[in-house]
Amino acid sequence: MQNGDWRIEFGSDSLLSAFCAGFNAGFGDYKYGAQMDEPQFVKFLARSGIDLQHSAVLLHRNNREWQGVGVALVALDEEHAWCSGLAVTPSLRNMGLGRRLMEAIQVKVAQAGAKILRLEVLVDNAPARQLYTSLGYTPLRNLIYWRTTSASPDIHCNAELHAANPAEAIERVFAWQRLAPAWQRSQRVVALYLDDLWAYRMHHGGKTTGWIVCLPTEPKRPGQPRLRIMAMGVHPGEDETTLAHQLLASLRTHQPDAMFSLINEPEESIFTEALESTGFIEVDRQIEMVQCLETL
Repeated sequence: MQNGDWRIEFGSDSLLSAFCAGFNAGFGDYKYGAQMDEPQFVKFLARSGIDLQHSAVLLHRNNREWQGVGVALVALDEEHAWCSGLAVTPSLRNMGLGRRLMEAIQVKVAQAGAKILRLEVLVDNAPARQLYTSLGYTPLRNLIYWRTTSASPDIHCNAELHAANPAEAIERVFAWQRLAPAWQRSQRVVALYLDDLWAYRMHHGGKTTGWIVCLPTEPKRPGQPRLRIMAMGVHPGEDETTLAHQLLASLRTHQPDAMFSLINEPEESIFTEALESTGFIEVDRQIEMVQCLETL
């Protein structure tokens, strides 16, 4: 797909540099944007489960050279696909190129057998929301970004928290979850971080009542641990609201100096009240949107 000055291609090893450049150009002014060199970008792709074969890069001709100036990154799992990032460099926006990228990946993943394509968009990103709506995407639910801003508050908890095997924790926690997670925290994606994960098992009343899986991230201040909660679950069929509070309170008691974050937790999660009561604050929210590819 191209005209004289730009073209869209799908991923291959030979286009890795173009994808990296397109990512950096497109997300340079994004609210949570990051700039990466190629080794960092490769690690990001692997950790996110992104499939370059079904992802698209926007190439722009500068004199005789073609440069990456935008991307549409895709994760694909059988009949489900996720657009994990869409961006175009600022100087080429409002020219319909973001639409072309989305249309290209929709056709590509549909040909690969995907039935639906999901994505998330920040609530305050009006241009992107308008684009996705015009393409036929419909809102599915709100996803909240939670974060602590101070050390653990004075929390009383009588449950015990013990270190656990991350692989076992992943299996158990997803078996207990009743609410489908956002794609970044699906079992498939969380397992990609396995070698770096910390996991804990909550024990209370003579049995296991909760599991939580965390990813250590780079400290912003020396000596201050930062942990991202990747997955958590409590024993179904009991007082789940109480167990949710006990699990998060136990975690904060166990790691009193750590700063925690939790990305894209569904608004209707049983953990919402527990997050608020254990010192988490809502930082941002996204809208999860979905497109049925069979109707295109």
